[in-house]
Amino acid sequence: MKIDHICNNKGNEIINTERIYMRKFVQEDINMFSKIVQKDEVGKWLGLGKGMSYEESTSYINRIIEHWEVHNIGVWALISKSTNEMLGHCGLRYIDDSQEIELIYLLDPKYWGKGIATEAGNAAVQYAFHSLKVKKVFARVRTNNSHSKNVLHKLGFTFIGDQQHHNRILSYYRLKKKEE
Repeated sequence: MKIDHICNNKGNEIINTERIYMRKFVQEDINMFSKIVQKDEVGKWLGLGKGMSYEESTSYINRIIEHWEVHNIGVWALISKSTNEMLGHCGLRYIDDSQEIELIYLLDPKYWGKGIATEAGNAAVQYAFHSLKVKKVFARVRTNNSHSKNVLHKLGFTFIGDQQHHNRILSYYRLKKKEE
């Protein structure tokens, strides 16, 4: 998979892949995003373990926006090129205020199994390695989330182990940049 281009539009990083635009979230995205994360089938994989209320999704988006403002990296909204519909999100964030960067993603269930998470994840990882110049990216998923684990394997991540994190066990993965 190839990133067509990364452009800077008034300080907003936009990544353009084959089927999606990846752009920073704005407040106006809250309604569309809330409709995705209110679904229990999405929420069961998130920290809450259930779908988010409108207030929780608003707080979540505000934290994503703040992460961009503070760290100049973050999570992008995924927008379909063909329909202009929000598909979910994918991006990078610091793990628990450390200097380690992790890949995160979530999709509306109607887009599961179509390669969107892999396409977006690949773009985010390329951005981390080539634009941010990081040497490794981590990912954490619930131990029983076989679909997310499959995405990580397709992206080349290596399983590190299962670890306790905030009263639940998560599977930890790492992807190291290949030497050029």
